[in-house]
Amino acid sequence: MDKNILQQLIAKRIRLLRLSKNLSQEQLSEQAGLGINYINNIENKSLNIKIETLEKIIDALDITLYEFFSFLSYEEITHPIDKTIEALSMLPKDKQDNILKALELIIESSK
Repeated sequence: MDKNILQQLIAKRIRLLRLSKNLSQEQLSEQAGLGINYINNIENKSLNIKIETLEKIIDALDITLYEFFSFLSYEEITHPIDKTIEALSMLPKDKQDNILKALELIIESSK
């Protein structure tokens, strides 16, 4: 196993959850009491962060530890559909809702 895989998974998870909450890096840094450059480095350079720092980020994201750590496997997280979910999470909520409704119709008609 790649020795940096956990750092990469945590970095991706922070970014994905931040985007799903429609938070900028600046907003997350303010809510967590951390510098924006630090948040950027965590997400983009997969920095090795302290447990205390991760707890601050989880609190700022207003999620539970279970929610943070309930990702499946590295392969599933890096699956191409992850990019689509990430792109969708960057859209305004009303557009997300419209796309979700359309996807639900497509899925239902495919059964």
